[in-house]
Amino acid sequence: MSLATTTPNCSDAPARAHQISTELSLADFEALRSIVVQHTGISLNASKMELVKRRFLPRLRALQLDDFSQYVEYLSANFDTEGVNFCNAITTNLTSFFREQHHFELVGTMLRAMLARRERKPSRIRLWSAGCSAGQEAYSLAITLRETFPDLDRLDIRILATDLDENCLNVARRGIYPQKEFEKMHEPLLSRYFSEVPSPGKTMPGRCFEAGDELKQLITFNKLNLMHTWPMKGPFDFILCRNVFIYFDKDTQLQILRKFAALQPVGSYLCLGHSEIIPNPSALGYQMTGKTSYKRV
Repeated sequence: MSLATTTPNCSDAPARAHQISTELSLADFEALRSIVVQHTGISLNASKMELVKRRFLPRLRALQLDDFSQYVEYLSANFDTEGVNFCNAITTNLTSFFREQHHFELVGTMLRAMLARRERKPSRIRLWSAGCSAGQEAYSLAITLRETFPDLDRLDIRILATDLDENCLNVARRGIYPQKEFEKMHEPLLSRYFSEVPSPGKTMPGRCFEAGDELKQLITFNKLNLMHTWPMKGPFDFILCRNVFIYFDKDTQLQILRKFAALQPVGSYLCLGHSEIIPNPSALGYQMTGKTSYKRV
């Protein structure tokens, strides 16, 4: 299928804008839903037709396609190149600094206890923000570490932050956010760890702030699809995978939880989102210790 543009209209009349059919048939929805679950693990039920339409209409416009049927055909022939845009479009990226504050309080408290127990041994601590979106969770963890350990630079503590969406990871690596993102952050923390910078463009107007190097140096941002092979070997003392499982079916959730458990030693912690629970945590070697928090036992 050729996507070449037509010969320019040389008449005085303005060229008509490309017309796109916004109707999403059940057959096209089923085809897109199948591709979504195959490549991301996200399970979409019939109630998500409008969401699918909203997420992929911009791709139709960008590719100058007429309707969703053409997009399904285009995906089948060009997933190697379109796959990144496809996955970026369907993933939901709603997050904020210090969202679900109790988890960060748990991290600070338990890390102090861990290091106290290990004071005569090498103190290697690793945290993983799985599904980090645009990086607010990872930077919140880095601030928690700085606030908890004044001598942090003498310790071997690092954060891995992963996400499927390359666009979000680029934002996270830059570490620049608009002022509205900091509404729930205490002013002393903003002043201590962020610096005001010029607006990077129309996508982020107004006052903006950039994370300092003392936060950035603690975090490694990498692309990872939780449905694919994981290159890291662990162990991880803390894994935060919050508001990610709500998009997976039960079998996929169980598969990922088993892989988490394999990377966590006894005494480590797993934190899920506010509406996510492990139905039978003991079967996976976890014990519930607080609100959506689990300890490896």
